[in-house]
Amino acid sequence: MADARERGWQPGPVVGVINSMVLGDVEMWRDYYRSDTSTVSGRQWVQMMPGTAIAMMMKEHGFHGPSMAVTAMCASGNAGMITAKSWIDSGICSDVLLLATDLSGIPENLRRFQDIGVAVLDTPPFEGCRPFQEGSRGFVGGEAAVALVLSNRTEGTYADMLGGAMTMDAWSAVSIAPDRAEMTRCFTGALRTAGVSASEVAYINAHGPGTAQCDAAEAAILDELFPAAHGIFSVKPLLGHCQGASSTAELLATLYAFETDMIPAPPQVAPGHPRLVAGRTPRRPGMMVKSSIGLGGYNSAIVVAEPTA
Repeated sequence: MADARERGWQPGPVVGVINSMVLGDVEMWRDYYRSDTSTVSGRQWVQMMPGTAIAMMMKEHGFHGPSMAVTAMCASGNAGMITAKSWIDSGICSDVLLLATDLSGIPENLRRFQDIGVAVLDTPPFEGCRPFQEGSRGFVGGEAAVALVLSNRTEGTYADMLGGAMTMDAWSAVSIAPDRAEMTRCFTGALRTAGVSASEVAYINAHGPGTAQCDAAEAAILDELFPAAHGIFSVKPLLGHCQGASSTAELLATLYAFETDMIPAPPQVAPGHPRLVAGRTPRRPGMMVKSSIGLGGYNSAIVVAEPTA
């Protein structure tokens, strides 16, 4: 919020808050259930409630707009962005503060990701996580806390969010539906709500976790829907997979690209997709699509453009 104010933002009459999350404060709840719960005070217990952080932030800043938590597994950040835009477009809010925090990278959780074959816990990032490249085994763990201000005013903005969409595979708790029908509908829906054509998209800032299924699906979407796009990239090897905060943390790479005219892609370390952006690369003009695919079939994509003011 301080950064937004420095760039000219002033809170409008109705400011809402959305917290994109999956598991909340897992360490606090783990300690609660493992300890003698009779020693936990009422005050401490209230602090464990997922809504308390939102309530205290609203109180601190005097915000009285709508507030809620949004959860869509790894797509939670994009889900929060889409919800925030809908609030602003419908006139419910003048501004929305979007929070995305995931501090669930504890050993118990990371081991389960390894058990289902998607996480790499014993290998350096660039050896194990190679999105859209040969030899990739999955993602490495990460944690993040990100906050963004969305507003209907354009002064000093990092980017313009034009639209977005979400769909559900309704296929499996883990795997992507093999026909990719709902994933494709998600991308086309994002373009439709943004009012743009696929030919206007220059890059896909992909979910790209380095898993065989997801990388193959997103690469196919790139080739089928965006044949004119300059490239695809994923920052998972640099950030790790930040779960509920992943799409919002990774969106910062797009904002960085608009600010600096450089794509902050990780270096390519193995043969890969012919349109993979390899390392920090000068950006060509055009919009970006940020996709995020959540465990369980949560497909999401948002369309982001260079700021108009």
